[in-house]
Amino acid sequence: MPASTLHRDGPIYLLHGLLGTAYAHFGEQIRAWGADGRVVPVDLPGHGRCPLDAGPGYLDQAYDYVASIMARFGPGRLVAASYLGGPLAVRLAARRPELVASLVLTGFVPGLARAAFGSQLEGFHLLAAEQPQLAAEYDRLHGTRWKDTLTAFGDDCGRRPELVLPGAAALAGLDPPVLIVNGALKSAERSAAERATEFGPRISGVVLAGAGHLASHDAPAAFTGAVDAFWAGGGAR
Repeated sequence: MPASTLHRDGPIYLLHGLLGTAYAHFGEQIRAWGADGRVVPVDLPGHGRCPLDAGPGYLDQAYDYVASIMARFGPGRLVAASYLGGPLAVRLAARRPELVASLVLTGFVPGLARAAFGSQLEGFHLLAAEQPQLAAEYDRLHGTRWKDTLTAFGDDCGRRPELVLPGAAALAGLDPPVLIVNGALKSAERSAAERATEFGPRISGVVLAGAGHLASHDAPAAFTGAVDAFWAGGGAR
């Protein structure tokens, strides 16, 4: 894609999922877009290279952190993963539409049931307890603070689930155009992308064959191409 097209709508902000990092979830996209566009990989509080540890009211803390970065570097395009980056991006697009030219969500289902989300969250604890190599990887990425991050996030989700589980109505009410890019291997995520146009007139979806929850990682070229096509086809204001 020509540099002029990539620069047209400002920086590309990348928000990762829970216990990931921008480079872990979007490494191939950073390499692809970084040559021609101004990419801003954001590690959220308590994650990766972020200097801030997770604190009370984590969802507000993370929101304020991303909003401050976007205010510093200027309006741009948000690409966000799963149920940390995704809900933060939806909230930013709703409350600060002047900062968000377009929104790409991946590994995300609008209106996911609270019980299903709770099971996913509990899965982080169980897998880390059962798989020492996974806990060691979390230590490598985040330091030992990842346990406190997981607790802070979980506590705030329990108090305010609406902030982490936005429904279709929340997406339909957004001003920026939205693309849902999900893998085909997760049935709920595949269905959400297939039904994206039902959520609102400015919402579209793409299903990537052979990809799971982290479509940007599982099918990086296809993911990058889908997002490039969205931007080139007017998926930005």
